[in-house]
Amino acid sequence: MPNLPSTLARVSCCLLVAACTRHPSRGEGKRTADAGEVGERAAPAGARPGTPAPALPPIAPVAELELLDPEAHLQRVALALRGARPTAAELAAVRADPSAMAGIVDGYLAAPEFGAMVRDLWNEVLLMRVDVPRFVLPAIGPLADRGSDAEYLRDVPEEPLRLIEYVAVNDRPFREIVTADYAIASELSIAVWGATPLPADPGATLPAGWRKVAWDSGQPMAGILASGALWLRHPSNGANHHRGQAELVSDALLCSGFLARDVPLFNDIDLSDAEVVKTALTTDPGCVSCHQTLDPLASHFFGFPRMAPGQVRKSYGASGECEKPERGTCYPLGEYREKQAASWRKKTGRAPNFFGLPSDDLRTLAQQIADDPRFSMCTARRFYGYLMQVDPDDIPDATATALQDALLAGDMRIKPLVKAIVLSDDFRAVGARQGSVASGLVGRKTTRPEQLERLIADLTGYTWRATPGAKGGKNRGKGNGNGNGKGKRNADVGEVSMLGSDRFGYRAMAGGVEGYGVTAPSFAYNPTRMLVLQTLAAQAAAYVVEQDFAADRSARRLLRQIDDGETGEPAVRAQIVALYRRILGEEVVAASAEVDAAYALFTEGAAGTAGGARRGWSLLLTALLQDPQVAYH
Repeated sequence: MPNLPSTLARVSCCLLVAACTRHPSRGEGKRTADAGEVGERAAPAGARPGTPAPALPPIAPVAELELLDPEAHLQRVALALRGARPTAAELAAVRADPSAMAGIVDGYLAAPEFGAMVRDLWNEVLLMRVDVPRFVLPAIGPLADRGSDAEYLRDVPEEPLRLIEYVAVNDRPFREIVTADYAIASELSIAVWGATPLPADPGATLPAGWRKVAWDSGQPMAGILASGALWLRHPSNGANHHRGQAELVSDALLCSGFLARDVPLFNDIDLSDAEVVKTALTTDPGCVSCHQTLDPLASHFFGFPRMAPGQVRKSYGASGECEKPERGTCYPLGEYREKQAASWRKKTGRAPNFFGLPSDDLRTLAQQIADDPRFSMCTARRFYGYLMQVDPDDIPDATATALQDALLAGDMRIKPLVKAIVLSDDFRAVGARQGSVASGLVGRKTTRPEQLERLIADLTGYTWRATPGAKGGKNRGKGNGNGNGKGKRNADVGEVSMLGSDRFGYRAMAGGVEGYGVTAPSFAYNPTRMLVLQTLAAQAAAYVVEQDFAADRSARRLLRQIDDGETGEPAVRAQIVALYRRILGEEVVAASAEVDAAYALFTEGAAGTAGGARRGWSLLLTALLQDPQVAYH
């Protein structure tokens, strides 16, 4: 276990310098697996739909793995799926019977946080959450009263992610993310793109403010492939001929991107001459090796013209009225142009097909992707890679095959796959024997910015928000999602999440994906990330102390065992024990070394000032909320 007494004495983010340069491992709360504890091989594809996903075989012989005990395993599962600690009742259930874990996981998969996790995962793939102004459409015409850029970013870029969430949460076959004849859109998305509402699916779960729709621009409905928001984020310039969009589809959905292929060097092609380049793409062996499949895939997307905020702005006059409706750049935007869909004939001359298979349009392409074994393999790799925090390409083939079998056995439903992953010995492993194939693939998991935001909010009620440009300052801490009402909102920006934004916040600094310049998460702790955690911990600690002591004990979040101003040692120690249990998920006793150090920190902070007890609790909570057990799980 990290040296918490030393940590508390310093009350500094320096606590993470030593503890987080490598993943911390605890002396207790884990065990080395016995030989013979080998999971069952995944059932073959074609197992009866609706049955639980089978157990996954471990990534290495279980004797080589060091496994968390059931309670610590549950802590990890809860942080991964919910971004929160398990409840006392859940921990007690697993303590009494480890097999209760499966039922608890079912509850997590039915909670709203599971859908948020799915969106977070696929944002790392599709890179939709970009708050760079060049990807934000202007608030003009029908969007003039949309409120703020923050409102726009919460709605419009999320549209393809909401479809993926809808499919996963409602236990629909995951192939629907490309084959669906519907989209999931908010009212703001409908105002941007134009859509016709469709009847809701009986019993299906939809987030408040989102609806099942069909787009009005005439594109064949093909899940996320028909998304105007996706192609607004990933446009094609004139000379690219939609090859970047083909690369996105191949890489994101098939894990078979073209940019990762080896290309022979050549310097005898005049890249400034469009005709020379066009000829080389069909005759030069180095070019043909990629373009014979890349260009026909790209030919499916010529119907999606490039949309840019500047084009939309120029279509409106000073009065805010559309002056050039024929261009299709007034709201609702014409994100698909049927007349342009066949312009591949003049641009590349490559008829649409899918890796050699004839293809007519987006619907045909979508079905071909869904039927391709690479799609199920890629999907399984992406979920496992996200939860295990490893690159999908680094997953051993035997493990990837077992994951694919588990996904197919569940009729391509995501919940059984996720359940199988988090209950697996791979996910439970906190270390591996030196030289094991599992080395570097198992270990402590870093708490992502999105998970950290949920965890702190669940523990303290504090969500780190800001209103850039607002009167009275930038940071606006909030509890339970409600504002303090101070300051005037900046209509161009609005209220932003400091862990969900990069234009004003610290998402990339906290290890997250910015989506434009930073396109992959970081799982290492550096000084910047430590400062973000330190600042968040200090603000959340001050907030919860103030809020808890203003409320009845039964309504408090953390300080339920003590009265405001009480400094008696037995009561303080009892409260510290409860804080360890709630914040760190650790059981300590009042006479332990950890509680001794925490008590010393509290008394030092409480001494010598009026209202010192509150200061003592703020100091102690600041230390606990930046502990390695918060930074990692």
